[in-house]
Amino acid sequence: MNETTTDPDGARVDRSPLWILFFLFGVLLGAHAIYLMVLPSADPDHWRAFTSDPEMIAYLTDDFRASGAMQLGFAIMSMTIAGRWFRLGDRWAWVLFWYFPVLFAWSIFTTWAVGLFLTLTLVAVAALVATHRQFYK
Repeated sequence: MNETTTDPDGARVDRSPLWILFFLFGVLLGAHAIYLMVLPSADPDHWRAFTSDPEMIAYLTDDFRASGAMQLGFAIMSMTIAGRWFRLGDRWAWVLFWYFPVLFAWSIFTTWAVGLFLTLTLVAVAALVATHRQFYK
């Protein structure tokens, strides 16, 4: 499962392919971000069941697009960190990716998709625990 390669400094490093999982978490965030940005255009009447106030609809439209854009930036950053620094074994990347289980655990309490986010939380924690030795030898 682990491959042994040489890092740029010439040291031998055991690398786990679990960086791909965190890259995929970034892809998941990116897909959701695109959904947030596209929803106001794809379904302009999405909020009509809650409000018919045009100013509120304009506000929600802008808010969804802005939130989606910020989330897309975070998704791209996550994919970049996973593909570069996490894969190469930089400790700060491992610590930073504890963000994912925290995000997924928080989502358990704030959404209807409890099973999905419980599974994602457990997978993220398991991946971080499994890669601990790669970062802390």
